[in-house]
Amino acid sequence: MIRTFETRLDLRKGDGPSLARVLNQYADLMSRAERLLLAKLKAGRVWTGDLKVSFYQHLGLSSTHLDMAYRQLQAKLKAVGELASDRVKQLTGKIASKHTDIGRKEKALAKAVAERSKLPEELRILEAKVAKWRASLATVKASMHEKHLFVLKQHLDQWHARTAAAASISRRIHALRAALHQHKRRLGILEHRKSEAQRQAADPTMCFGSRKLFRAQFALAENGYGDVDDWRKDWSASRSAQMTIDGNASKESGNQFARLRRRDDGLYDLELRLPKALAHLATRSFKFAGYEVDCVDFHALSFNHGDEVIQQAIEAKRPVTVKFRRDPTSWRVSVSVDDKIDPVVVDFSGGALGVDLNAGHVSAALVDADGNPVESFTFPCVTYGRSADQTKNAIRKAAAQIAALAKRLGVAVVSEKLDFAKKKSALKGSDDARYARMLSSFAYSAFDAALASACLRGGVGHRRVNPAYTSIIGRVKFAGRYGLSVHEAASVTIARRAMSCSERLPRSNDGTVTVPTNGSVHVTLDLPVRNGSRHVWTEWNGLNKEYQKKALAARGSSGRRSRPGRRPKTSSGRSGEQLHGHSAVVGRSRQKPLQSRDPGVGRVPGKGSWNESRHQVGNSRFNRS
Repeated sequence: MIRTFETRLDLRKGDGPSLARVLNQYADLMSRAERLLLAKLKAGRVWTGDLKVSFYQHLGLSSTHLDMAYRQLQAKLKAVGELASDRVKQLTGKIASKHTDIGRKEKALAKAVAERSKLPEELRILEAKVAKWRASLATVKASMHEKHLFVLKQHLDQWHARTAAAASISRRIHALRAALHQHKRRLGILEHRKSEAQRQAADPTMCFGSRKLFRAQFALAENGYGDVDDWRKDWSASRSAQMTIDGNASKESGNQFARLRRRDDGLYDLELRLPKALAHLATRSFKFAGYEVDCVDFHALSFNHGDEVIQQAIEAKRPVTVKFRRDPTSWRVSVSVDDKIDPVVVDFSGGALGVDLNAGHVSAALVDADGNPVESFTFPCVTYGRSADQTKNAIRKAAAQIAALAKRLGVAVVSEKLDFAKKKSALKGSDDARYARMLSSFAYSAFDAALASACLRGGVGHRRVNPAYTSIIGRVKFAGRYGLSVHEAASVTIARRAMSCSERLPRSNDGTVTVPTNGSVHVTLDLPVRNGSRHVWTEWNGLNKEYQKKALAARGSSGRRSRPGRRPKTSSGRSGEQLHGHSAVVGRSRQKPLQSRDPGVGRVPGKGSWNESRHQVGNSRFNRS
């Protein structure tokens, strides 16, 4: 497992300004080498010794420096290509959806046009009837006048209704044609973006300094620049804001040019060896293997909790990669090492801790070795409205708390195999604004990686399972029975799935089951007939469809259906910041011991439940209430 530890350099005092100048020029030189390599490769050159010799001496770099620049460039291009491939998949789904929308609009337009085509004949017939009955009023007897007038008014009402219908259909046709035009425009945009993404995936390229900043030169005033010189300073700084010195296991301290040495006080000194082009900036020089080595030194570096890990990697002669990154105030140093930790064998003999990720919090549920839920926990994890660093910190904190809890309980952690792309594609059909915001702003993959890393470091077993139908199974089988929220019930299902516990539908005397929705409303569902020849998920799929239909109707009739743009209820934490849902519990997790409720699903009074023995938690060694 690659672990990275970071520290900030204080370059404000003493030799700090001169050291900052060294890093600026070093990063600029390495960035220039990457840009030249990219230009050569895009021009058709092949990475060979001849290409390396052709310009590394001209740059004042060693061949090893140029090898590092080439590896960094290839890694960046690979990342660009992978992102473009993901973009192609997303755009393919959007294009398919847009084709569906266009098909529906065209069908609705054809139907409206057909309806309008019938109206002139209907109006002509009605006008003839109106004229006929209006003329009859002048010749009809007085005794029949009222009857003829009544019939005339009926025909007039029909004529006015069809006239209004004609106007309404015309407006509808105009709106459908306008919408169809916009859909087709959008489809063209998506197809163009897809072709660009396919081209980028097949032949990735990149703009050093970002395309956004490059385009800013064409609108200086709008982007806050007085003249082009101001923009050029930012452009140059952005293109040389970082550099990476690759590790080398065969060299001292695991790196040829950036060597960390531990001091007696536990801190580190960093020796940065300079290429020939920057030799004039060296603060000291020495002879090594017959060569003159020029270098600068950074003293008293601390990597917080990573000092021991870094030292172990150095002593084990593993590669130590050092990355320098400039931020608005100074430079940061990141040290990456391969921390070889053997994963713990997953053992469910003592139970498991299921984890379910939600908007604003993470729900967890402890189950014993028989799959019986024992306790539930809630960990705050608010990411909406926060910066990337704040989001990352919240995710890592929640993951660390979960791993620590599992280690204390002596059980393995079970989470979902998260597919953020598929979940995000479902946003279009979602009417839950909070869930949509979570998928849009929450780093799903970051939580999965943080949880796996925390479990690995803590010596806790971790397993991922398919999340299919975990929510509906939790609602039906565990939420009402144990007084759990729908998220906690889903956590129970996740843990039980890893333990290969049964997921059969519950038994019921009347063939129905009452389950909660996300609000305070409950709906009654008809249990499907059990069929042993089909997979149990087929039955849950049918039940889930019925639930979605009835839950939507229940929320609409109760007035609790979420509306787009409506802000959820919030509560204020100790720090005063607005938190959502369960996240109002700040600084600690919420713990709830569980007890089975009577009579429970499928329990016949006086005869016990069909699975009564599997849900007795009073004597469980995990029940700490």
